[in-house]
Amino acid sequence: MKRVRTAAAAAIWVLTAGMFPSGGWATQASDPPRPVSTAPSAAKTPPRPFSEFRIVPVRVHLLRDSETAAAVTRLTEKDIARIFKKANGIWHAAGIHLWVESIVTEKPASTTGYEHAASLPVAALKALRPPGSHPLRMFHVYYIGEMPPNGIFMGTDAIFVKESARLRPVEGGIDEPLPRVTAHELGHGMGLPHRQDTFNLLASGTTGTSLNDAEIDTVRSKTLAMAWVETVEQFLRDAAKAQADNRPDVARSMYQALTEIPGDSTLKKQAAEHLATL
Repeated sequence: MKRVRTAAAAAIWVLTAGMFPSGGWATQASDPPRPVSTAPSAAKTPPRPFSEFRIVPVRVHLLRDSETAAAVTRLTEKDIARIFKKANGIWHAAGIHLWVESIVTEKPASTTGYEHAASLPVAALKALRPPGSHPLRMFHVYYIGEMPPNGIFMGTDAIFVKESARLRPVEGGIDEPLPRVTAHELGHGMGLPHRQDTFNLLASGTTGTSLNDAEIDTVRSKTLAMAWVETVEQFLRDAAKAQADNRPDVARSMYQALTEIPGDSTLKKQAAEHLATL
């Protein structure tokens, strides 16, 4: 396994009242029904001040080295940087910054029974996850070759996105599918259900990226309850600790993340100054 530090349904709810059954996997997939066409419903709140941002850690998994083409991806680290830059462009409206904690290149744990499948069924996805590379306290995004939905959120932290994702263009939508699918599935992870408004991020199958005020409030409330989602102040302290502990790659990645958040702040200035020393 190679780890590289970096700076960067139909709705299917198999859950009840937001609770996951013990040992079970809840799923929500990005598939039609086809959204209705309504006017864009962008958030009315002003941009969040830098100090109000919350940083959500995400580990990216690039599955490779398998004879099952549907289970692996050709995406590169450069692709991931582009994807998350655009995904952050969506989530910054909610005061959320996605920090790519690391990129892990690894072989799928098992494709038994689907070795020659052109597309992996959802039932096969859980078995792809190698043990030991998906710790708690972060989201895990797995990019694979082919499956029926564009993306799917499973359980409390696992997200699968197919590199061949396709979306229906809408006015004002994003210019490529993968950042939107990634941001959409992370939205499910942060507590949002599908919302069939063509222009909305949580609509199924479109390039829409808007979030309304209620959705932003839900995400901020949900992430507030996640102990592993940090404020910018906490994150800066952790970056400084990583630097003091002689973990320069981690510190560099964390400082870089802080400099990517919009707005001015003495904390952002401090992060940039520390980054310049590494």
